Amino acid sequence: MWCIFAVGKQKIQSNMKQNRSITLLLLAVVLMALPTKLSAQIYEFRDASGLYRVEYIPNEKLDKLTARKTSYKDHIELRLGIAYNPYTPMGYASTLYWKRYPVTLPPNTIVNNTRWFTTNFDFGGWIKRWLYVGGVATWTTGYERVTSTVDRSRVDTFNYNNFTFMPVVRFAWLNRGIVQLYSGVGLGATYEIYDDTLSSKVKGYYAAYDVTFIGITVGRKWFGYFDIGAGNRGVISAGIGYRFNNK
Repeated sequence: MWCIFAVGKQKIQSNMKQNRSITLLLLAVVLMALPTKLSAQIYEFRDASGLYRVEYIPNEKLDKLTARKTSYKDHIELRLGIAYNPYTPMGYASTLYWKRYPVTLPPNTIVNNTRWFTTNFDFGGWIKRWLYVGGVATWTTGYERVTSTVDRSRVDTFNYNNFTFMPVVRFAWLNRGIVQLYSGVGLGATYEIYDDTLSSKVKGYYAAYDVTFIGITVGRKWFGYFDIGAGNRGVISAGIGYRFNNK
C-alpha cells in the first residue's frame, strides 16, 4: 500500500513540473509575439550650417528607425575679410577718380593713381538652418598722391574714407557636409568724408545697400568664405570666419 502511494506521488510531481515547463514556454512565446516598442535614440549631427539634434523613433509596423528632426542649435558667426570694388556715394571704386584740386594742379606736379582698400566685419547667427540674421560694418579708404615731376617728392595727399553699417539677411539654399551656398541682402547707412580742397573736407550720410548673388563657405568651426554681389560690401569679398557653437 505504501509503495502504491509513493509511486502516485512521484507521478503527480512529475506532471506538475511538466505542466510548469509548458506554461513558461507558452508565456515566452506570447511575449515574443507581442510588438516590442524600442526606446527613442537621440543623435547630434553637424554640417556647414551648424549643429542640430535628430531623434530616431522606431516604426512599429516596419520595425525600422524613422528620423525626426527635433531641434536646431543656432550658432553665432563672425567674419573678417577684404573686398574689391565697393560702392560709395561717389560711385564704384574701380571707376572712381577725383582730384583734390578742382581746377588745375600746382606747376610741375601730377596725380598718381588712386589706391583703395576695403575691409568687412560681419557678426550674426543662423537662427534657422536656412536663415541668417546679422549685421556688417564696412570701411573703405582711398588716397591719391600729388607728386612733383621734378624730384618725384610728395606734394600733397587726397584722402577718402567711407564707413558703412547694415543689417543683413542671408538664405542658405544648400548645406552639404562642410560646404554651404547662400544668397543675401542688406540695407543701411554710410558716412562719407574726404578732402575737397587744400583746406576743406566734404562730409555726409547716405543710404547703403548690399546684394549677395551667390556666396560659399567651406569649413565647420573655422571656415573661409567667398561672395559675389554688388553694393557697399564690394563686388567680390573674401575672408575667414569662426562659428562659436559649431564643433
